Amino acid sequence: MRNPSAAGPLRRAREATGTGAVVTLASLAAIGGLSAWTTAGYAGSPAEIDVREARVLLPVIPGQNTNAYFRIVNSGGAPDRLRSVTFSDSSATELTVHRMNATNGAYRERSESVEIPAEGEVEMSPHGSAVTLRSDASWRPGDRVTFTLDFQRSGTVTVEADVRSVTRGSTP
Repeated sequence: MRNPSAAGPLRRAREATGTGAVVTLASLAAIGGLSAWTTAGYAGSPAEIDVREARVLLPVIPGQNTNAYFRIVNSGGAPDRLRSVTFSDSSATELTVHRMNATNGAYRERSESVEIPAEGEVEMSPHGSAVTLRSDASWRPGDRVTFTLDFQRSGTVTVEADVRSVTRGSTP
């Protein structure tokens, strides 16, 4: 007859050894992943946003809706997200994205945000993301309009945009 009290401690020792091995392997995998992340330069590297170009188009009919475009560069190791944009006279703005329908008609669709990748950039354009806003009837080419861009991680960035007229065949 087996001694039940002798089998218990031996079984518990084997279970503990197996559990310890699993924990050790999981820890080593985590340390290896974090080491690779750190070696790649991403650990502790926040988003670093810089708005390098800002322009707003002068609509053909003064006071009508128009678009503003920004070149946003993120030199940091973490992505960021543009959540909203306001401009100097506090009028409503909207993040939008260019879309095409099945019959090749173009339209703008509201967008909740614009993703700015880590160590990347977003160049807003008529063919992609933009900020749609009501223009001021007094704007003239060469005027400057102040915009405040609100980012999820980087907070707010204030920039001045050049007011530019649109000519046929030109790219804003």
